[in-house]
Amino acid sequence: MKDIVDIKSGKNKQIKKKKVVIAISIGIILLAIGITMIVYYSSSDARTFLDQYLFRKNVTQEKLDSIELDYNSNVNVFTYNKYICVLAENKLIEYNNSGNIVKEIELEITDPVYSVNNKYLAISEKNGSKLNVISGSEILWTKDIDGQISKININNNGYVSLIITGTSYKSVIAIYDNNGNELFKTYLSTTTAIDVDISDNNEYMAFAEVNTTGTTVQSNVKIVSIKMAKETPSESIIYTNQSTSNKLIVNIEYQGNDKVVCMYDDEITVMQNDNNNSIVSLNEDNKNINFANINLDNYIYRTVEETEGLFNTNTVLEIMNVDNDKTTVYTVEGAAKYVYSYNNIIAVNLGQEIEFINTSGWLVKRYYSSQEVQKVVIGNGVAGIVYQDRVEIINL
Repeated sequence: MKDIVDIKSGKNKQIKKKKVVIAISIGIILLAIGITMIVYYSSSDARTFLDQYLFRKNVTQEKLDSIELDYNSNVNVFTYNKYICVLAENKLIEYNNSGNIVKEIELEITDPVYSVNNKYLAISEKNGSKLNVISGSEILWTKDIDGQISKININNNGYVSLIITGTSYKSVIAIYDNNGNELFKTYLSTTTAIDVDISDNNEYMAFAEVNTTGTTVQSNVKIVSIKMAKETPSESIIYTNQSTSNKLIVNIEYQGNDKVVCMYDDEITVMQNDNNNSIVSLNEDNKNINFANINLDNYIYRTVEETEGLFNTNTVLEIMNVDNDKTTVYTVEGAAKYVYSYNNIIAVNLGQEIEFINTSGWLVKRYYSSQEVQKVVIGNGVAGIVYQDRVEIINL
């Protein structure tokens, strides 16, 4: 009996030793991770080193999959959902993140106007009269429009809003559900529609208009109840924000069900609960603010160019959460030539280098090129670096 007890005791000691070793190993790993993150946050040189050699965030063009562009006619490259799309010779070709063709769709479009929202793509010929809505690599519905389509927006449920010109009105706004049924139209006889968007719950439509008939420019943003617009159109406008004179509205974006983010030529505001509050200025003394946009999910951004010494220029990216006004700052070494954004990714183009930053202020990928980048397109988890003869594919 004593021998049996001793054997069990020995096994228990071995188990305890293993537990201690595992606990110490986990502690060492957590300590190493903690030290790494402290160094990563505190030193830009260390951050650059770790991004390249530990996190493998740096990529170069010769190591990426690509799509060859060999067409005789006009070529348009854009993203839709997780696909890179090439529109050329009346054909829309969808490629996956490995550069393989997923679907080819016949579209008689050469100069497109379009809108993308996750799994939906609404597209038309610019100033054309035929609207196409695509999802899952298939055309869901088409619609012939009375007038010329100048702008399209589609929400995450497939509801479409159009700005139409070429009629007896200055602008016509048309709203369609996700089956292509026309819900209503709004006719503007004295103002010009600049932008339009539909809330995530399909209950409201917001549109921005500009009146240039007087001596000064007058910008307005109006909220329309879609239900009331179908039943009692004269009572459908439930809120109007009239800006000060000579203030130009650029575009608007619904964030969720009740917030409309408005971008003017001098500031970005948020409309909610019959209030319009300024959240960031785009025109400040002694600040070179060169890029800004509101097309991110619950975030907006602006970039400020700062000179450091005689020859060094940095691009300071300020990312603001529209829900809580929290601002995250990310500094890019170099002067931005252009900035692209979609969903939760911001791409800063430095010419031969692109930095992809998420809305949390983290570097996602850094791309190096031996030649000047022509354009950057961003989709869901994928980006395309566009050149004249090819598109390089980056998985984000």
